[in-house]
Amino acid sequence: MAYQNVVVLGGSGNVGREFMSQVIQHDTVCSNKHLNPTNIIALTDSKGFWFNRHGLKIQESPENIHKWKDSKDKFNEYMHDLDEYQRYDNLSDLLKLIQNEGMAGEIAFVDITAGKDDLRDFHLKVINDSDETVITANKNPLSIYSTDVFRTLTRYRERYGFLCTVMAGANAVSNLLDYYDTSEIVKKIEACFSGTLGYLCAELEKGERSFSEILYDAKSMGYTEPHPKDDLNGLDVARKLIICARTFGHKVEMKDIDLEGFISESFLNIEDVNEFMESVKGADQEMQDKFASAKGNGKTLRYVANFSLGENGNSTFKVGLKEVLPDSPLGTLKGSSNKVIVETDIFCGDKKYIIESPGAGPDVTAWGLRRELLSRISGRKGGDYKLT
Repeated sequence: MAYQNVVVLGGSGNVGREFMSQVIQHDTVCSNKHLNPTNIIALTDSKGFWFNRHGLKIQESPENIHKWKDSKDKFNEYMHDLDEYQRYDNLSDLLKLIQNEGMAGEIAFVDITAGKDDLRDFHLKVINDSDETVITANKNPLSIYSTDVFRTLTRYRERYGFLCTVMAGANAVSNLLDYYDTSEIVKKIEACFSGTLGYLCAELEKGERSFSEILYDAKSMGYTEPHPKDDLNGLDVARKLIICARTFGHKVEMKDIDLEGFISESFLNIEDVNEFMESVKGADQEMQDKFASAKGNGKTLRYVANFSLGENGNSTFKVGLKEVLPDSPLGTLKGSSNKVIVETDIFCGDKKYIIESPGAGPDVTAWGLRRELLSRISGRKGGDYKLT
């Protein structure tokens, strides 16, 4: 039996616990579904890691998932009862431990860390100084640094998987890679990349509630980041646009993007969450007027990431609210779903390539990571599955 040894980076967060739950139920030895099952040998948090070269013991009891899946504190407590926890100065310590255990070249690192965690240097070390694999949902290493960093990390595609950085439940990145590989020139991209902002737009166009009321409900339901300004500033959408453009060969940096936040910048500078949620009531009239104006023009508003290739070869990148026709592909988008429309030399006119997927919550992101992880099992073939 050939195992796929995995290290989960950031496994105690919402997406991490969902990923662990899905893997334990479907991909490990206990699931009895694969001849080459996933074996989680280590899991990290911000201060240290659990490591067991034979596999973390949490995998041995799928019947206990309900005890830890819904709570970070319960998960950490459960883990501490099973495997030894080790502090580290940085993640390179874990990489050295794996190499010292004689497991070099056998590991896939799955990065599910929150956006505030900066793992660029670790990603580079894994790609440049080892034979291990990285599968990431963390956009930062690929988007907030230079295009050169992006190209260094992604030059070995068999060892660096980043399909889950944009629309984790779809094939947006893989299709853009196909266009690049076949020399198909991407001329235009229009996309709604944020399920949170899509939800806000869909509710605002109804005209039934104020912006601040809708935002409060969205935060209460867990649709937003802990601080909603991290959604409303548009940076997450801009980073996804950067990854897309770099994927099909463009050299683009954050400074090249004409970025306009969902609401006025004066609100986005407020760091205290409670103060922000109170002050954002001041944006209610502004948002009401914007959507009313769009409706008066026979249109509606969506928060759109746009790339256009000019006739002279110059590219423009813009992120912000845009008026669109209600019956257009973006205008018909409802709720928290994402959609991207790609126009190339071949795929143009009524043949534009359109991809739609659910907003990437923890379950969708975890599934996407599992899909990409399983696709990289060495020698994986259709016959490697056990029928159930």
